[in-house]
Amino acid sequence: MVLPGILEQVVSCRDAIAQEYLMECIIQVFPDEFHLQTLHPFLKSCAELQTGVNVKNIIISLNDRLATYSQRADTSVGAGGIPSDVRLFDIFSDQVATIIQKQNDMPPEDIVSLQVSLINLAHKCYPDRVDYVDKVLLTTVQIFQKLNIERIEYNSAVSRELTRLMKIPVDNYNNLLTVLQLQHYAPLLDLFDYQGRKNVAAYLVTNALDNETLVPTQEQVDAVLTMLSSLIQDQADQPPGEEDPEDFAEEQGLLGRFIHHLRSEIPDQQYLILSTARKHFGAGGNCRIKYTLPPIVFQAYQLAFKYRALRNEDEMWEKKCQKIFQFCHQTITALIKAELAELPLRLFLQGAVAVGLMEFENHETVAYEFMSQAFSLYEDEISDSKAQLAAITLIVATFEQMSCFSEENHEPLRTQCALAASKLLKKPDQCRGVATCSHLFWSGKSIATGGKEMHDGKRVLECLKKGVRIGNQCMDPSVQVQLFVELLNHYIYFYEKDNDQVTVQMLNQLIGKIREELPNLEANEETEQINKHFTNTLEHLRNRIESPESEGPSYEGLIL
Repeated sequence: MVLPGILEQVVSCRDAIAQEYLMECIIQVFPDEFHLQTLHPFLKSCAELQTGVNVKNIIISLNDRLATYSQRADTSVGAGGIPSDVRLFDIFSDQVATIIQKQNDMPPEDIVSLQVSLINLAHKCYPDRVDYVDKVLLTTVQIFQKLNIERIEYNSAVSRELTRLMKIPVDNYNNLLTVLQLQHYAPLLDLFDYQGRKNVAAYLVTNALDNETLVPTQEQVDAVLTMLSSLIQDQADQPPGEEDPEDFAEEQGLLGRFIHHLRSEIPDQQYLILSTARKHFGAGGNCRIKYTLPPIVFQAYQLAFKYRALRNEDEMWEKKCQKIFQFCHQTITALIKAELAELPLRLFLQGAVAVGLMEFENHETVAYEFMSQAFSLYEDEISDSKAQLAAITLIVATFEQMSCFSEENHEPLRTQCALAASKLLKKPDQCRGVATCSHLFWSGKSIATGGKEMHDGKRVLECLKKGVRIGNQCMDPSVQVQLFVELLNHYIYFYEKDNDQVTVQMLNQLIGKIREELPNLEANEETEQINKHFTNTLEHLRNRIESPESEGPSYEGLIL
């Protein structure tokens, strides 16, 4: 009885300031239950207010009050305390649409603010009704279509409000898969300009990582990656010029982490997921793929191990493993085409180790292919001398771990390693490379040795002697002494491993040579390091001599 009279007075007073104040008073004065039963007349009056009235604030104020009430009230009554006969969301939704229609001069950001309050209402009063949230998103898309707005500029007032709107479902559901159920989320996201889309996409990825959301089907992966395309591939509306390298690396790092969340427990499904991801990320261009393709390769290696574990249940496991390594080979080759060298080299070596443990029909051939690809990269693409030494050390270390090669494949790879090491440009690098190769002839394993270590003492000694010869050719005295100390450590290692080719006399010779040269070096930090290394080495030998009960060969005749 009372409210219609008051509303009539408010509408007819024609004073914008008074109208706004009185409507606020009505919201504050009457109890929540009253508002719920009189929504229609109240909201209808809002549509009839003067054009100068900020209707948005009035509606948001009522909206927030009812949303708070629904969370506080007795939930047994209906949707979060709202009586079941009050269709709160529908009433608000219809009336807000009417108000937007009648208030022709309402700025677009205010219209979006109303949608924000509606989406909040839907979340708070009807947390299970995803369709209500989607309805708000659809209405928002339609509003922009009516206003003929095709692009929303980043950091404009509309963009800020719309970003708020887009973040609400993400924050409320904390589940990227629920956001995917919102059919009108992606179309709304497409209205932003490049920077705006990227901003929301990064927010979605971060939320998925924080909540450890897994994306378990190929279709969902496709939908998610399409939605995140502004981070994954170049865009038609992307501004020219370089992006900030740190920001770019951070964004791509997020995607790299996210790839590990594209995961199904069903191996065949996982293969489809990785293929889909590869299609999306492979189109990312040379700058992006170095961040995004390696995680896909590692996921694929893990999948191969999964198939191997299921070999008693899946008779096709060998074929599937071969297919996976083919997929990895192609993916790594894409990185080489992007003019990268060290990263694909490491991925090939990692693949060789993985294949070596697989035991499928022609795994040796596949492992050999991965090793030879790594070698080709080393020879064709890596020219910096520091990088060359690091690469050959890595190749030798990888090869030494593998036991899947027959002698006909092991021998050329062994020889290739030793040859590559002795061909390094700088003498110190040659010396270190050759010394590293000596371990291949001792702890290297092959099918011919039955998976046991080779223990070819003669070839080991050849490598070490060659190292000493190269060390002698170094012109810089401090580098020379440093190399001799490193070589001494290699000699000691093999002596303690019972290599009968290495004798105490050889150790004495090398120790004598180092003792002779050390005093002639200039006193500086580098010399201090060499001295410390040498002292520690002698200390180790002293401990071995003083505790004869420790296992290992006798050091009788050693001169310290």
